[in-house]
Amino acid sequence: MILNTLIFAYGFQLLGDGKNILRICNVIALLFSLTTLICLNGIHRKTWAAVLSTLCVLFLIMMLFDFSIHRYGDLDYSNLEYLGSMSNSADIFWTDIMLTGLGAIMDVTVTISAATGEIVRKNPSVSIRKLIHSGREIGYDIMGTMINVLLFVLVSGMIPMFILKMNNEIRFITLVRYHIPYDICRFLIESIGIVLAIPVSVLIASIIMKIPSLKRSGK
Repeated sequence: MILNTLIFAYGFQLLGDGKNILRICNVIALLFSLTTLICLNGIHRKTWAAVLSTLCVLFLIMMLFDFSIHRYGDLDYSNLEYLGSMSNSADIFWTDIMLTGLGAIMDVTVTISAATGEIVRKNPSVSIRKLIHSGREIGYDIMGTMINVLLFVLVSGMIPMFILKMNNEIRFITLVRYHIPYDICRFLIESIGIVLAIPVSVLIASIIMKIPSLKRSGK
């Protein structure tokens, strides 16, 4: 947590120096993934499997978000809190989605990578096909709870804002119409990330964990 706080502070320092916020976010997302997973698991194959899976899924969901914007049009950021008057509102919202989804994606990839590594340790002769099947079943078990956690976090974050604005005579339907779409967008992109993290991490972890066994069998 201390290292991630220092990384976050370094990112703000770069932003204060006029650096591009998207480049800063890409760098700190990589650093967040490396420091968190290495500190938790050490230098191990399951760590590299989780890091690689996290970065691949993060890349996929951001490319999906970029494609949807170019295909169906960008969001109207004029109603987003404190961003409507800024020239780089789209970049700030982009980084918001990336960093918010990073934690949930890492949680899924670490769980699947650790479980896959334990299966290989207990049964080194297990085939990649069976390993992928086992990892997929584990992913199905955690997918629903992770998406629910994400939903509850977003809802709990909206409650204070809703109460404050309704006390200032802003109608509930107005809040739903102009403010909830941003949170829905975050929730959908991050939920897609959780779903994508399962097959991606299962495939990457299964291959990485089985590489030593495949090399020994090849000899």
